[in-house]
Amino acid sequence: MNNEEVKEGAVDISSIPFFKGCIEESIDQSEPHLNVTERYFTPFYKLDKDRERKNDLCLLVHSNRIALVGLAPSHPLVARQLEITAVNCEVSKTIDRKSNKAVGKSKKGGQHLEAESILCFLESGEEKYGIEAIAPGKLICLNASVLKDPNLARNKPDAEGHIAISLPYLGMIQETKDGLLTKYAYEEVIKAEV
Repeated sequence: MNNEEVKEGAVDISSIPFFKGCIEESIDQSEPHLNVTERYFTPFYKLDKDRERKNDLCLLVHSNRIALVGLAPSHPLVARQLEITAVNCEVSKTIDRKSNKAVGKSKKGGQHLEAESILCFLESGEEKYGIEAIAPGKLICLNASVLKDPNLARNKPDAEGHIAISLPYLGMIQETKDGLLTKYAYEEVIKAEV
């Protein structure tokens, strides 16, 4: 189609899809509505080696490499619906994750994380659960919503209740993903444990 055809009105618009009515009726609502993380992030799971404790975590990875760290459905806080009384960001005498200041495109100033680095401790009664970074990289921030309402980490762990946002190192993200379980593999392991 050239510009002359468009100017003269010779364009055949019968091939353009047209819907008359409410926009809600134009959407296929037979499929369940997916939240943002379900649409744009791929989940990977890190299982606790101590299968009695089951301190399992989830790493949600976006195609742009940004990662969200949250609780896996099998984590005791989620599975047993335990109340989270506090989020403790002082992981050692010298490191307070709340003091993290990542700025700019390369997240300059962001605290460096190893895969086993503790992001924070979630406290429930006498129990204290260490939340690991899972992937080596830089800490962008802890989720302010979870700091205000800790039970959000339990109630919506794969959405608004993610615990932290990190930027995994470019050369290590594939290696990290290879060392974790896919959603299907994770579900199979959990089914076998029941």
